[in-house]
Amino acid sequence: MRYFKALLLVVLLSSCASREQLPVLNATTQLLSIQDGNKLHENVWTATPNVDIDEFIVQKFEGEKMVHFISDIDTLSFSVTPNNNYDFIVLINGKEKALTRISTDTLKEASIPHQKMIDYYYDDRDKRALIDTIPFTLGNDNRIHFKGRVNNSKPLDILFDTGANAVVVVSSLIGKEVQLKLDGEVDNNGSDGSQIVPTSSDNQLEVLDLNWDGLNILSIDYQAPSFDVVLGWIAFENKIVEIDYEKKYLVIHQSKETVSNDYSKIETKMIHGIPYIKGTLDVAGKQSSGWFEYDSGSNGSFSLSQKFASENGLNNVMKVTGRSISTGSVGVEYSAKNYVLPKLTFGEYELVNVPIAIDDEDPEGVEYNDILGNNLLKRFNTVIDFKEFEIYLKPNSLFYSEY
Repeated sequence: MRYFKALLLVVLLSSCASREQLPVLNATTQLLSIQDGNKLHENVWTATPNVDIDEFIVQKFEGEKMVHFISDIDTLSFSVTPNNNYDFIVLINGKEKALTRISTDTLKEASIPHQKMIDYYYDDRDKRALIDTIPFTLGNDNRIHFKGRVNNSKPLDILFDTGANAVVVVSSLIGKEVQLKLDGEVDNNGSDGSQIVPTSSDNQLEVLDLNWDGLNILSIDYQAPSFDVVLGWIAFENKIVEIDYEKKYLVIHQSKETVSNDYSKIETKMIHGIPYIKGTLDVAGKQSSGWFEYDSGSNGSFSLSQKFASENGLNNVMKVTGRSISTGSVGVEYSAKNYVLPKLTFGEYELVNVPIAIDDEDPEGVEYNDILGNNLLKRFNTVIDFKEFEIYLKPNSLFYSEY
């Protein structure tokens, strides 16, 4: 019996020591978001200090993938493989500790049930196609517009927005041009903050002969918008989207086999469910690299957060050319100083004399708010692989056009 007690003590001490060496996710609240592979689940996990261990079981997969736990102030990332455990500590307000485990056990049910993928079908149910083509206009706002209908409405102006992972109808149209039953709400996160907005379930969208059923649609009160509907990238989940700004087509590919090989791959990653690409700024001989949101829904060129500017010493090192005001989906106005950036690089491509706005202050609670707008992005024909979440660029005839 004495030997057992000694052994137990050794085991407990060893357990405590190993626990102290575990990775730590800092947080000021218990509510966490989780990105399981390329699927972001916002505010779905509550860290619980008063249990032995919190176990999150991932969706089944093969090979290797990334799992990210995201707090209000920190992110912890794990490269995981099947049938393993990955333990860490959630440290809340520097005091309370919640021991947490990521389990990739293939015999266990996932903690978050698999969500049905959004996909479209054709008017002709027997039709099969390797590619689909949607003509668009490049508006005076530099953004991608095409026509479609929601719930058998009259034709509406649809804005294709890679910076959105939802479908949105402008609030003022509901009950008039668009018939929706608002039956829920969700916390909408925009570039200017977050707010609770109404939602409507089980809706239908038509674009040409493409149809989406069972859509959840957000209602957002945009002020004086140049569009009726925002169509986020999620409408083309598990597809490959080619944006041709010269022919003014969206080409939807089922596989890479139908995509031209004359595009160059750019470092890409998904952050909070939105695509970002790696870029490098060159100012006065100093280079600053970061991840920048690929946002076809922005009508600007390039905007930097005050956080990025401060961390990289970019404030007041370029000549101020003016000031600007920007708003996001929440409608809050933020001011910025305008400059001309000498050089911006994506992979092998360099742009010079790029208009850039540096925010005076950052919206509370908004991270990764460094945004490439479509006044810049339109200079590249682009392939966005929403299967593998990769972006490919090719300069087009707009490359040297004025901003």
